[in-house]
Amino acid sequence: MRANLIEIFKSIQGEGYYIGVKQLFIRFSGCNLNCYYCDTPKSSEICLDYVGNKKILNPVSTSYVQELIDESKVHSICFTGGEPLLQADFITSLKKTRPFYLESNMTLPEKAKKLRFVDYVAGDLKVKESGISDYQTVLENTVKCFRILKNTRKRKTFCKIVLPGKFDEEEILNSAEQIRKYVFGFVLQPVFGSRLEKILKLQDKMIELADTRVIPQVHKYLGVR
Repeated sequence: MRANLIEIFKSIQGEGYYIGVKQLFIRFSGCNLNCYYCDTPKSSEICLDYVGNKKILNPVSTSYVQELIDESKVHSICFTGGEPLLQADFITSLKKTRPFYLESNMTLPEKAKKLRFVDYVAGDLKVKESGISDYQTVLENTVKCFRILKNTRKRKTFCKIVLPGKFDEEEILNSAEQIRKYVFGFVLQPVFGSRLEKILKLQDKMIELADTRVIPQVHKYLGVR
């Protein structure tokens, strides 16, 4: 099996509850959403393998990725994108010789059912101001995905909310209420460069739902991938 990848690299996790752990990142191309703040290319003919210091023609085989997974001494393998759920079959065909960490926009519930075996889920709750269309359907699918990939004794699941400069506080609180029982906590992540005053006020209210932390994209401040 093969999939289109943007890049493969080792670095520290720069977002969410697991900031600082060493990971092997497998970045898929392609996404079903179009958030205005997204910093990932939609597609590429070439996958940049920074581990092997080479360029590979897409699509990349599972055997190539599996070899990198097996050789990596890391906390976990981070599947990111793009949207990894679009490549659920590719991920399921890999042997989990290291813990699997899924970063997802959580809007494809049928695909999510295939990835119940992952060890960590960093799932997004998109806000309406992110610029996506048909927001109500996106929200409904997000709740379904969190239900499918909910936090358990064997799987650690948290919710990340990327916050632009303007957002509807009450709408976020209502959406978070639907998700709270499926996660161990929430991360409020400011869009890079955003002011914090309103976000801190939102945190004060969300703490009543579950553990809520304000965490920026640390890798951008450190200047690493």
